Amino acid sequence: MASLSALKQKIKNITDYSPELAAYNNSLDQLINDAYMEIWTSKRWTFATKEYLFPFFPDILPTRDVIAPATIVNANVQKGSRQITFSAAIDRLSPIWEGQPIEIQSYEYTISKVVSSTVILLDRPFVGTTDADDTTWSIKFRWYDLPQDCIELLSLSHRDIPFSNGGSGLFPPYGKLVAILPRRDEELNLRMDYKAAWAEGFVWSPSFFVPEAHKLVVESVGQQQGNGFPAGTFLEVCWAFERDSKVGALSQPSTIAFPAGDGTFSLVASFVSWDDQAIVADTFQSNDRGPTQWEGLRKVVYWNANFNRTTGERLGLPVWRTFNNTGGSNTRNTSTYLEPVVAQDTDSSVTITNFNQIDPGNPIYIEWDGQYNRIRPYPRVDAWDFEVIKQAGGGVNPAVPQNFLREGVARYYYKPSYLGFQTDSPQMPHEFHQLIVYKCLQTLYDKVGSATSSELYRRRIEDEMKGLTKRYVDHVDSQVVRGQFQIGGGRRFNYDYSSLRNGGV
Repeated sequence: MASLSALKQKIKNITDYSPELAAYNNSLDQLINDAYMEIWTSKRWTFATKEYLFPFFPDILPTRDVIAPATIVNANVQKGSRQITFSAAIDRLSPIWEGQPIEIQSYEYTISKVVSSTVILLDRPFVGTTDADDTTWSIKFRWYDLPQDCIELLSLSHRDIPFSNGGSGLFPPYGKLVAILPRRDEELNLRMDYKAAWAEGFVWSPSFFVPEAHKLVVESVGQQQGNGFPAGTFLEVCWAFERDSKVGALSQPSTIAFPAGDGTFSLVASFVSWDDQAIVADTFQSNDRGPTQWEGLRKVVYWNANFNRTTGERLGLPVWRTFNNTGGSNTRNTSTYLEPVVAQDTDSSVTITNFNQIDPGNPIYIEWDGQYNRIRPYPRVDAWDFEVIKQAGGGVNPAVPQNFLREGVARYYYKPSYLGFQTDSPQMPHEFHQLIVYKCLQTLYDKVGSATSSELYRRRIEDEMKGLTKRYVDHVDSQVVRGQFQIGGGRRFNYDYSSLRNGGV
């Protein structure tokens, strides 16, 4: 018993009720997924964690991000304007810096939108002195968003990987970062803008929310070449907002039927609100005093891979995957071939031209509500282990942008994808599969009013969870003592007290 189909068959065998109705099977799939998620989130299971290299982003500075020309990058700032124009392209300036602060003439603003590598928009008008060659600016990466499948951050550390410094790791600063509650941060009055080469802790920050999408209008457009979607087929599509490289909740899905006959077709997807108005951001105007409607909200489109494209029927719960090949190229060896299709905030629609843009191996949408956990490292990391030298693309050499690398090691408690395909298996040991069945049976018997049977399976779950907890939950022997700060020596917690910055000093 490992797949969604096997779990479903087990439930039908126990209840002695197995109708071959699509509505009943879909309801059962949903119950299985609900039970799966409830068991998954009930404990911090040892198998429910992921580890990845956590990138730190040093500040973008006029004298640091210099490529060509090899001079200081100036900023053209106009009093009363939200637009900032740089004198040269900055490789590191991308949408991930949206929502981060930029300091100009000793005052901070927030980046509302990265228009290009030379132009950004602020969240409010610039109030300083007009200067076509300002060099006081600095862009800071203060808040870090955790992965979209992150439930809880368990550990963030500076370790001796991926850059080992010749194997001569030092302490401090190597080690685990201390988690600081917001209230404690406020009581200590820790400086928010204090920066250093290494972070010693991180402060839990308010979550970041990406709004939910609305509706989608789809239509087909005929084309002469044979690279589009075949005539007489179907496709189910939806979309989601993307803000600062993070996606929100999905829109209402829409199914398109490509006309029967000969030839192939392109797909045009238009983004509309619930009252059928186009969702499109206005272009920047010089008199704008704040962000325009939908500014910075790009759109990502998805297609249902658990779908019969011949009959136009779902095969179970939808499995949404991104469209790839954002340029719609017929050539595989292009730099944008594997990138997802993302429409700009100023686009009211997107056109999918090629059939090769729906690959069954494309990334699956796993976010549910558009809410992302966020932390603020303390101090802010403004150093790097390795500088990536820019390589211009051309010939057989791919383009490599300039970058400054410093990475920590993060371990977090993640949420798995829903079971959609009939062959999907829960990402947990086989001992837990029976618990999923028991949880579904408890819910089913509750629905039909059989309290005795429901209570029977609740007790079975409770008994088995005790044994599984001993096996799959970490138990750390500990002796609670009053904490102490000291420079070094002994086996107590090592902390460099001179690094604390509060009270304005």
